[in-house]
Amino acid sequence: MDTEKYTLLLDRDAARQTVRDIAHHILTGHPDRSPLFIALMRGANPFASMLMFELVRLKPDYHPDIDYMMVSTYGTDRTAKQPVIVTDLAPTTHVEGRDVVIIDDVIDLGMTSDFVSSLMKTRGAASVKLAVLASKDVPSRPTQADFIGFAAGDKWLVGMGLDDAESGHEHFRWLDEIWEIKR
Repeated sequence: MDTEKYTLLLDRDAARQTVRDIAHHILTGHPDRSPLFIALMRGANPFASMLMFELVRLKPDYHPDIDYMMVSTYGTDRTAKQPVIVTDLAPTTHVEGRDVVIIDDVIDLGMTSDFVSSLMKTRGAASVKLAVLASKDVPSRPTQADFIGFAAGDKWLVGMGLDDAESGHEHFRWLDEIWEIKR
């Protein structure tokens, strides 16, 4: 990584420990039965994958049920727009009457998580919670995450699902570390 443009915030071990801590908190809230996990693509994919492995590592008889949605809010830049469903849940995924945990890489304005949370409630979810790797400092945000890896302040981050759209399409999303983009 170009250390003139990026600063390391969480190395590989710290990132894994952060995900392990979230998994522990989820298991505390859902000890006997897995909720329906909904990972918001593309950003949540690395975090969600690692989270599923940690859930099972901590409790081998736990059987996570995960599906994926692609909701576009940012497109190719850093300006939030109205969320739009690009790819919905599989037709065989049933939400009604289930506890749902939405997984996202970061919550900033909360537009995407609010949109998906409301959608899951209209589809009959018994409860909806949000698990995020990073929470940006946006006090006016209507929704706060239930499971948070770390507070990110006002930093722009890359790695573990977060990409640098200004650097290029999908740049740095699959790093297993978290880096801050220097402004």
